Formats: sequence, C-alpha cells, structure tokens
Amino acid sequence: MTATLTEQRHIVLPPEADKAATLFVGQEYHVMISTSGVIVLRPKRKHKKSLAEHFRGLKGLKITRRRDPIPDPIEL
Repeated sequence: MTATLTEQRHIVLPPEADKAATLFVGQEYHVMISTSGVIVLRPKRKHKKSLAEHFRGLKGLKITRRRDPIPDPIEL
C-alpha cells in the first residue's frame, strides 16, 4: 500500500487504508515522527472527564476542590 504527497502538501491515502483505519473527513490527528522518519497518525480524542474526576472515582481516595485565589499578574 502506498500514499501520494501532492503539491499542496496533502497526503492521499489509498481506499484500503481508509477502510482499515476507519478514517473520517474532518477528523483531527496527532502527527508523530520518529527519529528514523516514520510518520504515525493518531486520531485526537476528546476526554470526557478531567484527570481529577478520574482520581475522584477511585475508591479510598479523597480529593477536595481547591479554590485558591488567582495571584496578581507579574509585570516584566
């Protein structure tokens, strides 16, 4: 399977890759490039819960919300 890079810097994937990876028009992807030049596309996923919400769901772990005042900006 091969892909083609167009003059507009778009990569055209073959239909086989589209079917195998279940790609969607308009979906955003993280692009990772290894030191050897391998390019990996990973779909961006929206997290439904924050990290703190995940921690609150753990049994035996109590996390209270902190409402610290926002400090004044520092002038440079």
